[in-house]
Amino acid sequence: MDFEETRFWRYLSEQAGVQARSEAQRLAEQFKSSRKRAALIAAEINRDSADLTQHDISHIDALWEYAELVCGPEYVLNPAEIYVLGIAFLAHDLANGMAAIPGGMEQVRKDARWLDILTSEYRAENGVYPSPEKLIKPEPGIESRAVSRYLRETHSDYAASITLAPYKDAATGESFYLLEDAELRNQYGHLAGRIAASHWWPSKELRQEFGVRIGARASMPSSWEVDPLTLACILRCADASHLDSRRAPAFLRAVRSPGVGSMPHWVFQDKLQKPRIHDDRLSYTSVSPFGRAESEAWWVCHDALSTLHHELTAADNILSDSGRHRFSARGVLGISDLEELSRNIRTDGWHPIDATIKATDVITLVRRLGGAELYGNDSSIPIRELISNATDAVRAKKSLLVASGVRPWEITGDITVSLRDDTDGTWLHIKDTGLGMSKDVLTNALLNFGTSYWDSPKSRRDLPGLLSSGFRPTGQYGIGFFSVFMIGRSVQVISRRYDAAASETMVLEFANGLTGRPMLRTADSHEQLVIGGTEVRVLLNTELAEILAIGKGGNGRRYPLTLAQYCAWLCPALDVNLYVVNDTGERVLAVEADDWKRLERDDIIDRLYADRQSSVRDRLKEVINGNLEPVYSPQGEMVGRMAVAPSISVSDHYEYPDSDDVRGADWMSFDAPLVVGGVRAKTSMQNCAGLVAGTTLRAARDIAIPVISVQDFSTWSTGQANLWNPTWDSFTVNLSSNLVSLYAEPASMPVGETLDGDVTYEQLVEHCKKLSRVLLLQDAAWSNYCRGRTGQHKLREDVILMEPGYSSVLSGSRDSYEGQDFFLYDWAGHFGRSGNSVPPNSMAGIIVRAVAQAWDVDESELHPSYVRRRKDGERQIEIVGVSEEGGAAKNVRLSVVAVLSREWSNGHGQ
Repeated sequence: MDFEETRFWRYLSEQAGVQARSEAQRLAEQFKSSRKRAALIAAEINRDSADLTQHDISHIDALWEYAELVCGPEYVLNPAEIYVLGIAFLAHDLANGMAAIPGGMEQVRKDARWLDILTSEYRAENGVYPSPEKLIKPEPGIESRAVSRYLRETHSDYAASITLAPYKDAATGESFYLLEDAELRNQYGHLAGRIAASHWWPSKELRQEFGVRIGARASMPSSWEVDPLTLACILRCADASHLDSRRAPAFLRAVRSPGVGSMPHWVFQDKLQKPRIHDDRLSYTSVSPFGRAESEAWWVCHDALSTLHHELTAADNILSDSGRHRFSARGVLGISDLEELSRNIRTDGWHPIDATIKATDVITLVRRLGGAELYGNDSSIPIRELISNATDAVRAKKSLLVASGVRPWEITGDITVSLRDDTDGTWLHIKDTGLGMSKDVLTNALLNFGTSYWDSPKSRRDLPGLLSSGFRPTGQYGIGFFSVFMIGRSVQVISRRYDAAASETMVLEFANGLTGRPMLRTADSHEQLVIGGTEVRVLLNTELAEILAIGKGGNGRRYPLTLAQYCAWLCPALDVNLYVVNDTGERVLAVEADDWKRLERDDIIDRLYADRQSSVRDRLKEVINGNLEPVYSPQGEMVGRMAVAPSISVSDHYEYPDSDDVRGADWMSFDAPLVVGGVRAKTSMQNCAGLVAGTTLRAARDIAIPVISVQDFSTWSTGQANLWNPTWDSFTVNLSSNLVSLYAEPASMPVGETLDGDVTYEQLVEHCKKLSRVLLLQDAAWSNYCRGRTGQHKLREDVILMEPGYSSVLSGSRDSYEGQDFFLYDWAGHFGRSGNSVPPNSMAGIIVRAVAQAWDVDESELHPSYVRRRKDGERQIEIVGVSEEGGAAKNVRLSVVAVLSREWSNGHGQ
């Protein structure tokens, strides 16, 4: 049906009276002129949004027919309303193409949301956030997807302005408008644009925006009032109901070849016929059934009809509640009964059943996956998560304000942790002066379990420019807040946006944990946040002493810390000031923003190892050789401060106040924690003191890997190797193997052992120069043989004792995830190696390099010989030494790791 054949359009020619006919004719002529221009713009949409179904003038014209169907035969609009509705039809989807945006791409680049979407697309493609340089010259594929996504997310916003915006001809400088008639443009352009934009608003916003009827223009009959609320409801219902083959013809589908994600939309719309009214429901049918291969398209159809059903019922509620004339169509037939729907929209060879994955008991799911079953019984987790969330909020506010041109010294933001007692018990307060939450975020995004707000379309709309400002949230999984119920059932979240009034502070209360519905209320005057931000209050059901006791002494007792010590231990590297309120009510600084980069060595050690006795920390300070040296990223950013930390004997440090027991030698090792967003993870760098920045690998944030690659530790590890202390290898852990795993050049470290004892790399090179054959023997195999045997045991000259395995540089909490070693070893480069190479960051790789240098061959020529013996599983038995016992000498025959031959390598290389 042509739009001029619809009943609504014919009203324009059926007006009585000279004035009415003249004005109606003018409106009709001007609309047709605007329609011609809109058709030119709409024809360009598929250039930028090729995967979309038809959004050309055919879709726009079809809205007249569907509007008439939805409203019913008795629905009447006056000519002014028909004109405004028609202009809204024209404008509502035009900005799905760049041609509709005056200024084009140049204008888009001025919108902060463009860089946010480009950042999000880059991260989706590469798994990491882009550098500023990557945003300046993005990859063509990423930019193309970002353009489509940007237009999809913002087209309704542009719809509000393109009815008024000039389009300038670059050749002549002449300006053109979608609405040529300046008077009509000034009178109705803004209103029609707002109605066009509203088709993507939540329906609840329509009442507030369009509740007032607009009087008639002076030249028009007084009865020609415009009711924008009714027109907005007509537009969104007509647009949602236009689901038929005109939007997705099969031939055009073959020409465009839409992507996998869009194909089901094309398939189902090509099958649907025009709907009809059945009682007060729209009834859709298909001319051909959906086969098994088209089941996804059927379900996409079902979802589209569900959306339409929601729009129709919402519009009916709005119109009914406001005393306006209701539409004839108030829902979709069969949408609540899959069997009935499948009779009209038929399937072939399969049956649609309501078998989607459900979270039937959401409360139990949240309690399990947001609590101890995810994190373990660790009371530090909720505090860690709340401080991390608070830190994100402060960072976000700072990033937004800096990006908007506010001078850094004018921007404030910090976190305060305090404890307060009342008749109910002890309350933990964690307060930030960060971004704060609106009512919508507080009641939706915060409680949307498993969904992160920061990288969502909602965030890009609320906080344009945030994602591209360089802000990188610690929270990414949308579950951290729920861990608070591990330590308390009564929880209050008090929040207001930093740019809102104090009177807009809202309180979300959980009176009984997750078993009851939370209550949202306006904050009382004494609860209002004057500066803005968020405060979380938790009534503790866990003993405070249990929370603050984080370490174990030598006798197994736990020693509680002060609140300031605890927070500094838990959050040692925040980039936001963290305060605590002490027992006297004084607010004191526990962690200064980024102070870990400049604190004295001993102060960092006291912070990081507050869970150890002070005497143990003092001993650690003694054995560290030098300072905690900085670790830098390839971009020159400091991402860690560490030093090699040999194990220490702690026997003398144990306290036995009740007995005179004497304990044998015992050793304590130290690890450098990885910090994610400045807060401890449960992964650490073994045999190191200090800390290093990490990135999390899963929602519990216990497993992490450093933010830089293992190769990037080379400068730091080589520096530590140059400080090598011969006494270090007398301890239980081979520190040289750890440093080699971090790509240290061996320097004066021992790399193996010969008959003359430990040898450095250079000593090994000289030793091998005189050999034509080298046997590599596992050091444990030799020591196991010698252990328990009397007499003298001597290695052969051509045998090198070595550590054959790979040092576990990273360690984690093994009770939290059995498969975590894969992630930790994979970061170190110990997994995924090809079968014909020896990892260069292993003792085997160092020894093979030394032998190759001694023989003046490429070390790759020796790799097959080394790996072949390990890969095929064969045991090669060789004479590796001589044992003299009871005056008799005999050869020692052991299974060796590999046999390297100078002759074989030379022949192999020819």
